[in-house]
Amino acid sequence: MHRRALTSPAAVAAVLSVLALALAACGTDDGPSDETIAPLITTTTSTTTAPVVTTPPATVVPTAVPTTVAASTTTSTTVAATTTTSIPKAAVLVLRDDGLGDALFGTDPDQVIAYVSANLGKPTADSGWADPFSAFGVCPGTEVRGVTWGDLTLLFSDDSPIVSGRRHFFSYLLGPPFGATVQPAGMTTAERIGVGNTVGELRFTYPDVELFDDELAGPSFVLSNGINGAMTGTADDELVTFVSAGPRCGE
Repeated sequence: MHRRALTSPAAVAAVLSVLALALAACGTDDGPSDETIAPLITTTTSTTTAPVVTTPPATVVPTAVPTTVAASTTTSTTVAATTTTSIPKAAVLVLRDDGLGDALFGTDPDQVIAYVSANLGKPTADSGWADPFSAFGVCPGTEVRGVTWGDLTLLFSDDSPIVSGRRHFFSYLLGPPFGATVQPAGMTTAERIGVGNTVGELRFTYPDVELFDDELAGPSFVLSNGINGAMTGTADDELVTFVSAGPRCGE
């Protein structure tokens, strides 16, 4: 009885029906599987290819920036070097009514000579102590000494209206220049007037200056503080040629 059941037409039909359904189901699963994989491959390929086409290296322009910065630094250094100025050492020897720089009238001669030499170097001439009737004219006292640095002369005596009874510094003379310009250069009053300035500049700086034009002595000026000097003329375009202070030696 059992073998007849397995070989009956109804059983065979049932088995064939189940197989057909199984095959149909397998065919349905294979189709979608192929369609799902294909897009993934395409997407993956396009996604991988796009990042490769990168061009940042062509945009490396900032290399020019350091060159510009270096050039500006060099320029500023050059300007700083060309604007440096030097002040003559003689500028500290201000032409005063009571002395020359820090050397006041009445100071010991050796101290004054050492002070001026420290700024101007060794004297170019020294008369030594001599009779008051000298190349400088008739000077006060019983002896006189003149020490010279180019166009600058300092006078010393043992007796003057400033000090009596001992040797001391009593006067200075600057100019007239023996060359194209006065030497040492840079010596002026506290208001920047010296040999080489115009009479116009003298009058503008010192409105109370007195000008003279003597037939024998020539054009000269006197400031209210006692500083005096000579000029090439009294017109504004004439030049100051001589500056002096302290008691003068006569002719």
